[in-house]
Amino acid sequence: MASVNIEPRVSKKTGKTTYRVKVRITYKGRILDEKNETFDNKRLAKLWGEKTRIELDKQLQELKAGIKTENTEDLKEMKIGHLIEHYLLDEHIQQSLGRTKRYVLNALMHYKISTIYASRLTAQDLIEHCKFRLNEETHPTPQTVYQDVTYLRSVMKVAKPLFGVNANLSYHDEAIPTLVKYKLIGRSKARDTRPTENELELMREGLKRRQYHRAAHIPYLDILDISLLTAMRLGEITKIEWKDFDPKKKTLLIRNRKAPSGKEGNNSLIPLIGDAVDIIARQPKSNEKSKQHLIFPYNPRSISAGWQRVRAELGLSNIRYHDLRREAASRLAEKGVPINIVAKITGHKNINILHNIYSKFDIENFDINNFEPVITKNQS
Repeated sequence: MASVNIEPRVSKKTGKTTYRVKVRITYKGRILDEKNETFDNKRLAKLWGEKTRIELDKQLQELKAGIKTENTEDLKEMKIGHLIEHYLLDEHIQQSLGRTKRYVLNALMHYKISTIYASRLTAQDLIEHCKFRLNEETHPTPQTVYQDVTYLRSVMKVAKPLFGVNANLSYHDEAIPTLVKYKLIGRSKARDTRPTENELELMREGLKRRQYHRAAHIPYLDILDISLLTAMRLGEITKIEWKDFDPKKKTLLIRNRKAPSGKEGNNSLIPLIGDAVDIIARQPKSNEKSKQHLIFPYNPRSISAGWQRVRAELGLSNIRYHDLRREAASRLAEKGVPINIVAKITGHKNINILHNIYSKFDIENFDINNFEPVITKNQS
């Protein structure tokens, strides 16, 4: 007999009580099927629970009578919202789950698409979701809506191997051509922005004031300079360890750098140029035992928040912390560092990204007035 569990939930924001019903049926020691639904009214929750229990009991009876065959792959049926919950709570996924992805997936659970069973999701369902999103009062861009599409697909792809959930994967490839054709989704445009010397100087002064505030503990200026000398991301800077720093050889090992494939173990040994060795060497050891192995034992979100506040105070809305990576790569190009070495320092796997920087640098430094073309005469 199927089990029915009704769990009352009280919203922290509104104080409103809702009732989540979970109906589960097991067979031979494993889950045969499971259904979930949430109601505002306890009476409705009980009615749905009883109705669903009868349906699942009937499934089991048909299976035992040989009327219905057992799913040989042992796949469960689950709604997309419940599947996303499983995904967000998985301990292995949590280790590499970014803030943006977590936010987008949490938001998806509040849309109609979350009530559809993963096995029944169609291209039309996804297209309708994207159309609805674009018409919301917040007017998200096609680039923002594309995040819904991308992150939902990542959940659906692991539904079967990770959670044993029956999921239709064909919906994505069927929907994409239409979504692109009618501009319901779009890719973010690559930024081609370098902060000006004046902007960097203003940011430096603002960060200096923030750093020397009596309540401050983050060395914003050293982190800014390390960013410009190494092209490291904030998340990489706050994870580098003392054991990977070699002041004699002037090198630093950056572990598990971000990779397009998402694979672990993407390590880079980079040369430390300029004042990078001195900046790292003068960092104090953390008083917290759990952080004493880190060179910059600070929360990257706190650093980013400090940067954003200074930027807002100065009215420099166009400059982003990530622009420092491009600035660092551009400075290396201007110093004549070979492109393969720059790629090693920045961690770029796709060297074409750096080709754009080098091409722009070549064009900006091209002197048309002193250019003498080489003319080859045809020999007869």
